[in-house]
Parts: sequence; structure tokens; C-alpha cells
Amino acid sequence: MAYTRFIPISVAVVLAIIIVALAATSAKSAVYTPQTITLRVGYPDSLDESDVSDLYAYSHILAQEGINVIPTYYDAPPLSYKGLVSGQQDIALVSATSEWEGVAQGEQTTVVACYAIGGTFLMTAGQNITKPQQLIGKAVDDFGPGSETRALDQYWLNISGVPYNSVGPNPNSVYLRASGGNIARVHDLETNVVQAITVDDFILSDLSSPSVNNTAHNGPFHVLFYSPINVLSVCYAVRDDWLSNPHNQQVLIKFIEATYEAQRYFILHPNFAIKYEEQQLPLTPPSEIQYVMYFYPQHMTYWPYGNFNLLGPLSIQNSFENTNKFMIINGVNSQPLPNSSVKPYGVINGYFELQALKALGPFNYPCQPWVNQQLIMAIQEYVPQEFGSPPTSCHPTNTTFSS
Repeated sequence: MAYTRFIPISVAVVLAIIIVALAATSAKSAVYTPQTITLRVGYPDSLDESDVSDLYAYSHILAQEGINVIPTYYDAPPLSYKGLVSGQQDIALVSATSEWEGVAQGEQTTVVACYAIGGTFLMTAGQNITKPQQLIGKAVDDFGPGSETRALDQYWLNISGVPYNSVGPNPNSVYLRASGGNIARVHDLETNVVQAITVDDFILSDLSSPSVNNTAHNGPFHVLFYSPINVLSVCYAVRDDWLSNPHNQQVLIKFIEATYEAQRYFILHPNFAIKYEEQQLPLTPPSEIQYVMYFYPQHMTYWPYGNFNLLGPLSIQNSFENTNKFMIINGVNSQPLPNSSVKPYGVINGYFELQALKALGPFNYPCQPWVNQQLIMAIQEYVPQEFGSPPTSCHPTNTTFSS
């Protein structure tokens, strides 16, 4: 069963591929003793809706464990990985592109958890463009070389047989143009500076209203591509010299446990989540935050079961294999990486996430406005029963939230 995503504006192409990743060497056990610990965590860009639940984990859960988290938000995606390998950070949220590039160049880093199934990005085109071939001779905004959005653009265009370049406008290819953040890219699309943008998926809320999705703003807009759900996208990575310390392993398990617990709390209490996000993101329109609180859980961005201990097409073995294919298609790597490229823990490792999930216990997904039959079937297919179960039936609505 392939999980089908729903979007509020017309969709030209919704991609779904089969996924990646390999399993775990077990780590040495150690008894965790609460004490005051400082944990440095890096992020690949500014704080947004997908990261806010982490702040709740830091202030309401880990602080009570004696773990003081200092988050750092870098202004370009590759810098988060560079901050990790240079020793500035203990844990970093990095793009899979950065991880695969780094390991290919000899870095010893391991991905240990992912906060969402698949990526949180999509490509939206204006001017009523509905096919990627219509982008030839036009421009697409992304975050630039080394970013997950650039890797996705290259992947999508390669599988579509559409030529591209990163030098400048060309009548025979698509110009991939480095731009600023989401707001800057939306402005470029609406003013026809570019004809498509690759952005975080919550930007749909800004483009889908009738007051914007029109010719006056260079629409109508159509989603050409979604991030594949079975390829690793943005995940937490650590250096293996840090991970080799048994005490750090126990801190890492606590960290993963807390971040997943926070997402579970947001799912259970969406009204609280909305108010908390509005406090943390005062410049973000409340309508966008409310939209995300419906959109993210349904599209498995708020996902309470982890990534590396799932079943079937989302198993860690399939995830690793398909991420390798993704990196070759988009030109990041010329050949697949063996998981043993990083010793002793691998390029990706599900052991630490598994210990966190066991500590959390099962999560029986509640009936919430976004729960539809597709989400119920996805949980049934991908999630081992010991991790939890979906409700037997729900009646979704877009407007009513339970507290």
C-alpha cells in the first residue's frame, strides 16, 4: 500500500518511491544517571513549524532529566553538518545529502533518528504549469548547492528526463537558482522572478487561498513533486567518536525519547500545540500554524513511531537502499555507500531509536481531525504492533481540534 498524500491545490505529479536504510550494530549498555549535562544540537536553518516540538522536548522533558540543550540555527543547510563534524555540535539535524556526501569523503558520522517520514519539501509551479517539461527555459528557486531542496530538484528533473543547469537562464534547460528562505522563494514565484519553487510543504497554506492562487499572483499554482516518503531526508546525526562513549549513548537515547514524546504530545493536544507554536513563532501567521497542525500529522511529519524500526517498504533496509539510489540519481554520489562505510555503527543505525521507543511504550494513535483511512492503513502497514496501533475508524474534519 502506497501512502497517498492529499493537497489543497491541484497536483500535477505526486511521486512515491520505495525506501532505504540498514540496521544497527548494538551498542554497549550503560546505566544512565541523571546529572546536569549540556547537549549542543545544530539545525540546518531557522526555527520553523517542523522543529518547534523539539523546543518543547528541551524545556519540558529533557530539562527535568538534567539535560540542558543549547540549539544552534545555521543559516545554510550544509553548515549544520559542518558544525557537527567540526565538534561544534554533539547532535545535528542534517540533510541526508550532507550525510551521504560527508561519509563518501571519509567522515565518520551516523544517522540515529529522523523526525518525519520522508521529506517535508515539495516543488510548486506557477503560471498554470502542470508538467516538469514545461519548466524548460524557466527558473526554479531552491536553497542552493548542498541543500536538500537542490538535491530534490536534481532528482525530480533527472527522473523526468528534464535537463537543468545552475549557471543561468537557458532556453534548453531549467535554471536551478539559489535563493533565500521560504518567504523569499514565495515572493519570487508570485512576482514571476522564477516559475517554480522548492520549499517546505507548509507553504501550501500561503499559496492555496483563492486570494493568492490566481493569475494576478502568477498562478494558478500546481504541486509538481513531493519528497518521496521512503527516502531519508532530514535526520539527526552524531559523530562516531562522540557516540563511542557509553554515557553519550544513554544521553542520545534520552534525547530521541524526548523528541518523539513531544511529537506524541502535540498529536494528542493540538490546541496546546497551536498556542505553543504561536509563542515560539510570533512572526508566523496563526493561519499557517493552524494549517500545519492539521497537515503535518496527516502527512507523517509529526510522526510518533520513528523511522528506523518500521516494516515493509519503510523498513530500515529499504530506506538505506533507496536513499543510495536517490543520491546516485541526483548526482550526489557516483556509487552506493555500504552501511559499513562508517565503523562501528554504520551510516545509519536503528538501535538507539529502538531503545527510545521501548522506553516510551506504545502509542495508540487517537482519533483526531486529520485521521483518515489512508493514515490508518499506513500505521497498520508500517508500524510494528508493539509500538502502537491506529484507531479503528475516525471521521476527519479540517476545522475541529480536540484539546
